[in-house]
Amino acid sequence: MCRDAVFKCGNISIGYPFSGGDRDPECGHPGLALHCDVFTNTTKIEIFRVKYEVLDIHHENQILRIAREDFIKNGSCHPQIPIQDSILNSEPFVLGSGNTNLTLSYDCQSSSSFGIFPCNSSNYNNVSITTDNIRPDGCSANVRVPILQSSWERLRNDSLDLEEALETGFEVQWKEDTESCRKCNASGGACDFDNSNNQTFCYCPSGFESSPNTKECHRALLPPSPTNTGSNNTRGGSKSKLKLTPIIIGLEPSNTGGVVFFMVQTARVERRINETDNYNKLVYV
Repeated sequence: MCRDAVFKCGNISIGYPFSGGDRDPECGHPGLALHCDVFTNTTKIEIFRVKYEVLDIHHENQILRIAREDFIKNGSCHPQIPIQDSILNSEPFVLGSGNTNLTLSYDCQSSSSFGIFPCNSSNYNNVSITTDNIRPDGCSANVRVPILQSSWERLRNDSLDLEEALETGFEVQWKEDTESCRKCNASGGACDFDNSNNQTFCYCPSGFESSPNTKECHRALLPPSPTNTGSNNTRGGSKSKLKLTPIIIGLEPSNTGGVVFFMVQTARVERRINETDNYNKLVYV
């Protein structure tokens, strides 16, 4: 199940809020789906129709260092077709502060202040660089891509070439509330993501409950529902009746200025026992 499943590929090993590999899609945010290239043993992620290689993940700071796959494979003179800018300031990412935005411009009529780099390419003759999202006129194509600020400084003093700067990548930060999931897991629960409602859930073991305020599992104050003595609880494909206790799933201000607690009680259902049985589901709101 999601609590124990880990995505592993090359030097990357990560759990929530990511999915991919042994982590099913519902185990993470839909915008944080990872893919392992088994031929190169590298981790990939696609963001706004652009594929990136994941170079590092710093879980504590919620930071990924990524590099465009088209530039890693083919160099700066071969951007993917159709050309796509690297747009990261959107859900679930924000661009890191330690980056510089470059614009790579191809076959421009006027030269860049930073210089022109020749291309041994059938598509373009040369590529020039500008910063601060400036797009020169009279160019065949332009593509925006961030690089690390440290790479930009080395590029300017000729201690790093353009290809190396692009392959070193840049940093983005994910916005998903990872701390809430840490609390959920530490208290014995398991995090899940509901794509239809765009919300994170915490599954608490049977006999436990939580609230949107604590986001941690604790012993339920209500007595557990009586079990059905006629059901077969043996794993191996047999069916079982399951009845969950009521749990709080949301808070909403009332017209009188107070707070209304919403409670739901799951219906008695007949289903096959699986790894998520005996878990209560809490919505983070």
